Amino acid sequence: MRKTALSLSRLWFAGTLLLAALSVSAGGRPAEAGRGNDELVLVEREIACNTDPAFYPGSNHYVKNGAAELLFKVDPQGVVQPSLAEGIEQADPHTWRIRLRPEGRFWSGKSINAESVVASLERSRRTNVRAAPFLEGLSFKPLDSWTVEVTTRRENLSVPLSLSYMELCIINADAPHTSVETMDMSGMYRVVSFEPKKRMVLERSPNYYGEKPIIGRIVHEEISDAETRVLAILSGRADIVMHIPPEHMAQFDGRKDVVLHTTPPASTETVYLNLSRPQLRDVRVRQALSWGLNRGELVLLGAEGRSFPVTTWLGSNPRYRDSGGGIYDRYDPERAGALLDEAGWKLEKDGLRRKDGAVLSMRLMTWGPGKAVGEAIQHQWTKLGVAAEVRHGDYSLIQTARETGDWDALIEGWQTFGDEFALLSGQFAPKGTANYGGYDDAETNALLEELSNAGTEAARRELAMKVDARVAERAPCIFLYPRPEGVATRADLKGYVDHFRKFENAINAQLHFE
Repeated sequence: MRKTALSLSRLWFAGTLLLAALSVSAGGRPAEAGRGNDELVLVEREIACNTDPAFYPGSNHYVKNGAAELLFKVDPQGVVQPSLAEGIEQADPHTWRIRLRPEGRFWSGKSINAESVVASLERSRRTNVRAAPFLEGLSFKPLDSWTVEVTTRRENLSVPLSLSYMELCIINADAPHTSVETMDMSGMYRVVSFEPKKRMVLERSPNYYGEKPIIGRIVHEEISDAETRVLAILSGRADIVMHIPPEHMAQFDGRKDVVLHTTPPASTETVYLNLSRPQLRDVRVRQALSWGLNRGELVLLGAEGRSFPVTTWLGSNPRYRDSGGGIYDRYDPERAGALLDEAGWKLEKDGLRRKDGAVLSMRLMTWGPGKAVGEAIQHQWTKLGVAAEVRHGDYSLIQTARETGDWDALIEGWQTFGDEFALLSGQFAPKGTANYGGYDDAETNALLEELSNAGTEAARRELAMKVDARVAERAPCIFLYPRPEGVATRADLKGYVDHFRKFENAINAQLHFE
């Protein structure tokens, strides 16, 4: 039986939600919720911890709740569309010109002109490490009040796609983003109160330049426990709940008062390996750990069968589902064992592998919804003779372990949709911000250099697939499946648009209750 550790306050809260769930009538919110149709409650696993969007997890949450905007956004079909920008044109292989909306205003009423856009992007470059890969090789300058010129080091880089990344929201860089009173963004909703990592309240911005939202007030709440999040939507206390893990999706079967949205995201569940650890410096050991995983079983145990196996990082991207054919294309424990034997890790009578007296061990760190798949990996690696253990906890523990270098393996999922060079270099270039394990491979680096200079979409795709295959073969990471997560909405809430980029597409102006 699965056990969930809840604090007393969480238990009390869960109990009140359960009582509400039992009393709610199908199709509507319970009367005790005390809310009219002008307030929407958005709940997810975590919310921003700081009023400054440069602090993780920040920018994507402000985009998600309608407080912040990007110059461009990706629609549900994967097409980049103007948002704060009015349009864009390419002048030559290295130059693009963005046209801004003259009517654009920050919450304060300050005009969103070319100078303020450039200042915001440069602030992101300086202060937001997660924005860095998408600004690499880009320079910006105002041509006039409403035109920003973008110069790219790479030829034919898709600037609209790069600037649609969630960490590049446009804010007033001259404002001190240190409090609710001084933060200054551009979205349809303005933050009016904020308890970090707990609750944020937003109301319509009177200076919003675009389509005014129908609903006047957004309450954005953090509930870290998955079961409590599910109870929040089933009780009617919440109207949109993000991060419904696979093991809870069956609770929505047959419900008429709740809609579950399950469009697969472009995000690969990945086991990152620390290549500075002695046992992981040998590529044969890393390859053995990958061959020794039954990905079909991991999908069943870790994703409740609601995903599909992938063997490369880009495998979750709809454009690259055919990437990596023939690499770890089956579960092969015999091949894994042979590789470990070849690397000198011999299986002994106690079922463990040793080399020079040392046991082959792996500590796998998981967080959030990763516990189940972590335990399944532990079981499969143990059958190879690896002394595997799982350490499950808060994401901050993983961050600390990465900073100190005290880790063997960890599970995390990054989005795989976007500019191929920016994404792949961020993951696998020697100085990539998500290259947690310190992967540095001459052939991969050369392919990335070619990719950075590719002039056509066809050339970019071919080189991206070569990088993807090379990385999978060298196994600095092990790729499992597209990370499945559902979004639940109240049936009486209309206008929600399901999207493969769920992390930045929740609130829109057309949302309303019937």
